[in-house]
Amino acid sequence: MNTKTPLALAAAALVLFATSACNRNADTSGGTDNTPAPAAETPATPAPATTPPADTTTPPPAATPTQPEALALLNVVNDHEVKTAEQAKSKHVTGDVLAFANLMQTEHGKNMADTKALLDKNGGAPADTPAITEMKSKGDAETQQLAALEGDAYAKAYIDAMVNGHQDALTKLDTMLIPAATDDAVKKHLQMTRDHVQQHLDKAKAIQTKLGGGTAT
Repeated sequence: MNTKTPLALAAAALVLFATSACNRNADTSGGTDNTPAPAAETPATPAPATTPPADTTTPPPAATPTQPEALALLNVVNDHEVKTAEQAKSKHVTGDVLAFANLMQTEHGKNMADTKALLDKNGGAPADTPAITEMKSKGDAETQQLAALEGDAYAKAYIDAMVNGHQDALTKLDTMLIPAATDDAVKKHLQMTRDHVQQHLDKAKAIQTKLGGGTAT
């Protein structure tokens, strides 16, 4: 009788049992799991902040006034020049500055009377508009600032104001007042006024240079 065969079978059984036990222990103790792990979620990229487009809107140009408003605006300028000339004389300016103040009082006073006659002929002066009110306020503020000065400081500041004011008046005549004229007589008056304002500006610049005030251009 061959006794080796039963022994060999018994040994093989023991090896198989031990192997099965090891496999069960590995599964229950966190052994290697061949199931692939789920892919890690990629965090969502936040959308870039959007910058609002730049405002490229061009402000609308100043509206052309009506003909009566244009004449009324001109008389605001005339009134301011006459009152400021009277102030300059009350400050006892002398020489070229006094001569200029006298010229402003005379010529702007005449222009104011002529402008009023045209307004009366065309229905009278209109009620104050925002443009008229703004121009009056600006002139009043300038007169008050000048009032605080005396002597040479006043004379220089007065002439500087005349240069700036007449330059501004030329711009308004060219861009607003003359284009508003619908009547030939009004247009002729405004164009003649422009010529006088240019002459005043040239005189004021010459005096400004003598006094060493603002840079004349």
